[in-house]
Amino acid sequence: MKKNNFASKNYILLPVFRTNITKQDSPNVARFLTMLSNSVEHSSTVSLASRNMHQKSSDDIPVVVLDSIEKQGAKLIRINADELANFRFSYPGLRIIEEKFYDPAVCSPKKVLIQIEQVEIKTAVTVTIKDPEGKGISNATVVLFTDFTASKGASGVTNAQGTISLNLDKSIAERIYIYADHSYWGYFKKDVQLGATLDIQLVPIKLDFKDSLRYFYDTAKLPKLTQKVRVGIIDTGVGPHSDLKVTGGKNLVRGEKESDYQDNGEGHGTHVGGIIGAYGALNGVAAGVEIMSYRVFPKGSGASNFDIMKAINEAITDQCDLINMSLGESQVDEGITSYIKEAYNAGIVCFAANGNDNRSPVSFPANDSLSIAVSAMGRLNTFPPDSVESGSVQEPYGTDTANFIADFSNIGPETDLTAPGVGIISTYPNNLYAVMDGTSMACPAAAGMAARILAGNPDLLNLPRNQTRADEMVKYLSINIKALGFGNLYEGKGMLQPPAATK
Repeated sequence: MKKNNFASKNYILLPVFRTNITKQDSPNVARFLTMLSNSVEHSSTVSLASRNMHQKSSDDIPVVVLDSIEKQGAKLIRINADELANFRFSYPGLRIIEEKFYDPAVCSPKKVLIQIEQVEIKTAVTVTIKDPEGKGISNATVVLFTDFTASKGASGVTNAQGTISLNLDKSIAERIYIYADHSYWGYFKKDVQLGATLDIQLVPIKLDFKDSLRYFYDTAKLPKLTQKVRVGIIDTGVGPHSDLKVTGGKNLVRGEKESDYQDNGEGHGTHVGGIIGAYGALNGVAAGVEIMSYRVFPKGSGASNFDIMKAINEAITDQCDLINMSLGESQVDEGITSYIKEAYNAGIVCFAANGNDNRSPVSFPANDSLSIAVSAMGRLNTFPPDSVESGSVQEPYGTDTANFIADFSNIGPETDLTAPGVGIISTYPNNLYAVMDGTSMACPAAAGMAARILAGNPDLLNLPRNQTRADEMVKYLSINIKALGFGNLYEGKGMLQPPAATK
């Protein structure tokens, strides 16, 4: 029969009920997965026999085994899509899941850049971004919208002198967004009349500034944890930073060094890690917590669902108490769901970011029923008036009308908690500090406070590592939650409170 010659794609193989299989469950499947494990190191094509009415050697199914999680566990393979039906009939008893990729749940200028639509050139403007001393700020992202709804405008990154020239179709910028990588607050302005030049001064970050995280959790006054609590951060890597002590971890990105679990250079994981456990010039919510860094993001691209599965498996092996996943995707992923379940059965609770798709439904894995889904909220007067964060203010407001749910935060009945995620100051690689926004920031704020609360109950942490332990952890956290008046779709049960503040 003539084949359609579909392109090869990557797929994940998983046992039917669990993430691992034994010979007692199915000796044939166990032997098959073990055989595939032995092929991983070579990454060469394996010819698998096909079960057909009239068997020919040409009917063999060519498969490349790319990666493995334990001998009798999940496998990542490459196979032609037109061979899948043949594979399923020849090797039944396996779930087959397409490999896909996840983004960090941060409000990134990259998202804005992707949305920009090129326009007919009518106005040229040279934008200069400066610090308070008048020195140009390099590598700042500049985004000018002439029609925000239609995503029309221009964008780019400043040069070494802090300047960039942009061409626009109008002389009025409907919206201006400026994002510095670190050290400065961003800038936001509406309806700006443009001339030939535009100079913008950014506000430097000050570590004693009370952002929304420090308004609700006065981290400078919270005592350092003395009870061991271990949090696994599945992200872009953590560190290096003098305020962060990383206990250990692993780089799960295929083809990279396992020992390279520091930040990949994008800063997201280091910022998340600082929110949870920084201790030094700037403190996180749970200073003294043990941080495990599981890097799943290569530089400049998304995280494979298979690498996320591997990371959760490592967190189980390393006996983490909590897992933070500030990442998301719109579709449910059967493979990651299986490992979240394994983590829960090992007494580990996963926290996941709701996503930043402007009040869209809660993303995955936050919408998994065994994850704690976290939305992002903010508070007026906890960021400079012309900062990017000023554009995130939107109803509903809370019982205290200075509080709001961020306009970017996803919402829905799957939401369990809310936490500060607007204008959060935290650590950035190489002993720098940055401001970031997103449910990516709210999620570690909640996970960090959960670690602090659980540290106050060593008897609970010493329970056997099984589902009962995870159940009791969730129940114990529930008595330390305060509703802020946003409503269940926006805040779930509310915001975790430091134990002494619980009423």
